[in-house]
Amino acid sequence: MAPKLSIIIPALNEQANLGQCLKMVFSQKVDFEYEVLIVDSGSMDNTRVIADDFAKNHPLRLLELRPEEFSHGRTRQYGSEQAQGDYLVYLVADAIPADSQWLAELVASAEQDKKIAGSYSCQLPKENARLTEKIRMEKENLSRTEPRIAEINSWEEYLLMTPLERVKFCKFDDVSSLRKRAVLEKIPIPDCLWAEDLIWSKACLERGYKIAYAPKSRVYHSHQLNSGYLFRRGFLDQRAVAKHFGLIYYPSFWSALRGFFSSLSQEFQALQNQEAGLTEKFYSSLQTSILHLSEVSGRYLASINKTEKAEIDLINKLPSAHLFPKNAQERVIKTSFTLGDQWRKVIMANPPAMISYELRIVEPAELRFGIGIKPEAYKLRKAPIEFIVAINQEPIFKQTLKMELENFKGFKEFTIDLEKWRGKKTHLNLITASQEMKYGWAGWAEPKIFFKDKEPLFNVKHWLAQRIEDRLNLKNFRHI
Repeated sequence: MAPKLSIIIPALNEQANLGQCLKMVFSQKVDFEYEVLIVDSGSMDNTRVIADDFAKNHPLRLLELRPEEFSHGRTRQYGSEQAQGDYLVYLVADAIPADSQWLAELVASAEQDKKIAGSYSCQLPKENARLTEKIRMEKENLSRTEPRIAEINSWEEYLLMTPLERVKFCKFDDVSSLRKRAVLEKIPIPDCLWAEDLIWSKACLERGYKIAYAPKSRVYHSHQLNSGYLFRRGFLDQRAVAKHFGLIYYPSFWSALRGFFSSLSQEFQALQNQEAGLTEKFYSSLQTSILHLSEVSGRYLASINKTEKAEIDLINKLPSAHLFPKNAQERVIKTSFTLGDQWRKVIMANPPAMISYELRIVEPAELRFGIGIKPEAYKLRKAPIEFIVAINQEPIFKQTLKMELENFKGFKEFTIDLEKWRGKKTHLNLITASQEMKYGWAGWAEPKIFFKDKEPLFNVKHWLAQRIEDRLNLKNFRHI
């Protein structure tokens, strides 16, 4: 008879943790049968020996993957396909169930409602956790005691969330979690390097399922963090949330610098509230500074995009553009915002406004841009906004965006061939117009002129970001 539940534990060189983890896993008090699958991906220590020893007296199977086959999503999905249970529990080898009720509470949380796709556990710092790790866990709210069920009750409210709000709303953590097989068959765990739990949770919520947090299901889980690990984790984290949530932590170097000092100030304040001696607090302050700088640096470098082709960036040329009417100077600014999952740098042009560029295009080129309205405008205005592109006073593009939810799911992208004006002196105008001036947060998203036949221009930031990424060996990056 197949077990009701399968526990899947990815492992690599976990001889220091696996024995204690399995001891607590097999001491759970439940009224159903369960099995354990260890998915090992190339351990060179005694990890497999420990697994084999437990397999002699417990329902445990050892599965093996080649190291190059590992990814956080692929490994868990592979284990799920080999498992027999209707409930699939995922546990990292260095997470130790806190008591004999860990599994029962995780299952009970998932069984509250048929629409719950998965649930995840509370994380407590280990006894040897340093102050820096305790503060980090408090900041990320990993040990909160209140249960939570996330569900999209209003698509309007969901789409109008800021990217950071949406990341927090979709919270799910594979340190200790449960997925229902019936849901997993419809929504598999994505094959990705990082954040497979968050991406899966987002997909489930957008399909009408719920995600539960089970505070009474507790595991001890914390790390002795180092700067190299946090740099790589910050890099991968930024790449994942940018792609799936449109979240950019630090759009510029100066925003990264401000973010570093702001967050560091908060962590120093939290450090002062910890019960510890002055010496420990002093060394923790130094360590916090180094670790935080590493993570912020990783996130910032990951946000730097590569150029496609040689280009004229019309956002950068804004200071030399002419603005009409006279008071447009107060309403046209360089900024950025996110629509749906898409983050873009924009020229915010509150209507009525015209931005006029004097250009001479001598090579084959095309104008690419997006248009969108900042989500905050949705509930504050009713009149639509018209976006117009004109060259030498001839309108060549018109598009009207209404205050409809559909227009807040992402930027509308367009391309205009400029061959007709090649070799000529041109006045390129970006115009926004509306019958309502208040809250007219109209954005021209990354308007650029791309040269079709030129090689990409050299950019120091892009080159540096690419060299660092090449050396990070992110493909097989794991939690420590």
